[in-house]
Amino acid sequence: MDKSLFDFGVPEWFPVKDRAVLERCRNIKRAEMETLPHPCPDYKVRVVPHPSSAVTAELFNWVYRSDLEDRKTVIIFPNSWRDIYSAVGELCNAFNVSARNIHAFCMDEWASADGRVAPITYGPSLGGAFLREFYMSFRPELRPPLEQIHYYTNENIGHYSELIDETGGGGADLIVSATGWIGHTAFIDPMSRAFAVDSLEEFMQLGARFVDNHRMTVIQNSLWIGSGDLAATPAYSVTIGPRDVMHARDHLERHDLGFLGGYSSWERMVSRLQLYGPVSKDLPASLYQLSRGTIYVSEDMARPIEPMELVEF
Repeated sequence: MDKSLFDFGVPEWFPVKDRAVLERCRNIKRAEMETLPHPCPDYKVRVVPHPSSAVTAELFNWVYRSDLEDRKTVIIFPNSWRDIYSAVGELCNAFNVSARNIHAFCMDEWASADGRVAPITYGPSLGGAFLREFYMSFRPELRPPLEQIHYYTNENIGHYSELIDETGGGGADLIVSATGWIGHTAFIDPMSRAFAVDSLEEFMQLGARFVDNHRMTVIQNSLWIGSGDLAATPAYSVTIGPRDVMHARDHLERHDLGFLGGYSSWERMVSRLQLYGPVSKDLPASLYQLSRGTIYVSEDMARPIEPMELVEF
C-alpha cells in the first residue's frame, strides 16, 4: 500500500460520489474540453480568455436581434451580474438598440423560513439588483415596458413557471446562467427537499417553488451579501425549477472567475462535473447537457487540477 495515500471518503452531502466519475472529470485536459461529446449535440463548450465578455456580446446580440426583427424575446436572467448587464445597456445606448421586445424573468429571489418572498426594496434583493443593473442601465426610451420585467412576489410564486410558459409560448427563448459551488443552477440545489422525487424524468417536470438552500449555497452567497456573515444571509429562497430549464429553447452560460478567483480546485471541479459528468438530479446544473446551449469556460477554469505535492519527512 502506498503510504502517501489517505482515503478519507466522499462527503455524504457532495452531489457526486462515484469515484470513477470524479477521477475522470478531474483528469479532463484543456485540449479535450471543446470536443468531448454530450447527450445533446447542440450543447457546445467554448474555452475563451474572458467568458464574461463573450456572454456580454451574446446577450447584446439577443437584444439587438429582438429590436431588428421586432420579435418578442423571453429571457430568464440570473442575479447579480452587474458588469455584464451594465455593459449590455451601455452598448444598446451607444448604438440606439431598443430592448422594447425583451420580456425578462428573474431566476430567483430570497425568502423567509415561512415562505415569504423578499420585496425588491430589501437591500440584497435579487429582483431589485436586476432592476438596477439591467433595466436602469438603458436610456429610458430604450427600456422595455416595466410590466415586461418579472420578478418574484408572494402573489406569483405559485404560478411563476406557468407565467414563463405563457409569455414565451411554451418556455423562455433563452436562459442565462452559471453554476454554483454545489452544482446548482438558480437555487435548484442538490438533495433539496423541495425537489425530492424518485427519477430524473419526474425531476425535469418540477416548476418554480420555495426552497431551503444547501449550506454550501448559503456560504457562497454570504460572501456576496456581507463578507461571509452567515447570520445575515437568507437560507431560503424561491427559484425556477428544472421544468423551466428544460422548456427554454436556448441556454447561455459562463464558467469563469468566482469568489475564489477561479483558481480553486472546487470551482474547476464542479464545472467539469456539470459539463462532463452524468446527467443527474443530484447535480442539477448537469441538465443543461440535454439542451441546446453555449457554455463559455475561462482558460483559468480549464487549467488542469493538480494534487498538492507530498511532503517528505
